[in-house]
Amino acid sequence: MNIKITANQAALLLFVFLTSSSIINIPSPMIQFAGNAAWISILVSSAGGMLTILPVILLAKRYPGQNFVAYSRSVVGAPVAVVLSLMMLYYQIHMGAAIVLDIALFLNSSMMRNTDGYWFVLLSFLVAALSVRAGMDKLAGLFPILMGSVMLFVVLIVLLSVNNFTFGHLLPVLPDGIKPMLQGIYFSYGFPYGEVVLFAMLLCFVPDFGKHFEFKALLAVIVNAASLAGTTFVTILVFGPIAGERKYSLFEVARSADLIDVFSRLEALIGYSLILASFMKTTLVLFTAHQTCAQLLKLKNDRMLVFPLALFMASVSLAAMTRGEAKWAYEVTVIHPLWGMSCAVLPMLIVFAVSLARGTKQRKAPAEAPSDAPS
Repeated sequence: MNIKITANQAALLLFVFLTSSSIINIPSPMIQFAGNAAWISILVSSAGGMLTILPVILLAKRYPGQNFVAYSRSVVGAPVAVVLSLMMLYYQIHMGAAIVLDIALFLNSSMMRNTDGYWFVLLSFLVAALSVRAGMDKLAGLFPILMGSVMLFVVLIVLLSVNNFTFGHLLPVLPDGIKPMLQGIYFSYGFPYGEVVLFAMLLCFVPDFGKHFEFKALLAVIVNAASLAGTTFVTILVFGPIAGERKYSLFEVARSADLIDVFSRLEALIGYSLILASFMKTTLVLFTAHQTCAQLLKLKNDRMLVFPLALFMASVSLAAMTRGEAKWAYEVTVIHPLWGMSCAVLPMLIVFAVSLARGTKQRKAPAEAPSDAPS
């Protein structure tokens, strides 16, 4: 694909990727794990996200025009690179399937209970595949606008819920010690901050990063952390001790909000936001997974795998749906962060460490050469 993305668009896409589905999905499980310290866990794990995105950016600058699969071949060798890339592909497929399945479960449980879930799965992947075929350069201009509408509705719901705030719900912060907060950090780093590694498949389309791209990327993570911590904070203020039991908690917050006793049922805005945000993240994950497959197979026509890959992800979603919602919730909240750290973050750190070591040796070599020359 002949794609070019500006540095500003890449930074905005990073914010979209981190914030889209997580801003609505993350408060409830975070409060289950960390209680009233959930928002603190998010702020701490976001620091880990900043440390994770820096190697991705540095490698993209060191190997311009190459994605993770391409430059890992030259850094660690083809056999090891294939293994690391397959690990990342496995993670991408699981992640794409999880996002779409979450849309289906949300619609089945909250809005369209009489519609079979497979319709949501198949149609979501169809739209995502068509979007990838349209080109990421076009979506890079569209997604920030769509994300702006999502954030607008989230802020509106928060403002309309002010009358339902009870600040006494914030205490105690750590009634059971630091262990629940550490569990919250583990979960929130796996979702969404460890996922930034997938941008190693997208930054190769940025021809010129400029001088301040690292700052823009870190600013995207900071704004995302403030958004996630803020929505989690609001959920605790509204629901207190039962906040962790409210699945799709921001949707439940919207249900409790009224506008001058005239406009009610504002949860439709959050329903729209969840569907739209999940679509954007699914599209980005499908794009990175497709690029990984195309590079592994060294395909010249790199568009030919979009629909087969989307169909395979859909089959994974449908297979997970048959195992039940409880089983899937366990995999997403407990196993998904581990998969992210072992199948995405670890391969990236291995390639970065080897590249850094090789770069250091290459810089030292010219300085040592004169000592071997005859005097």
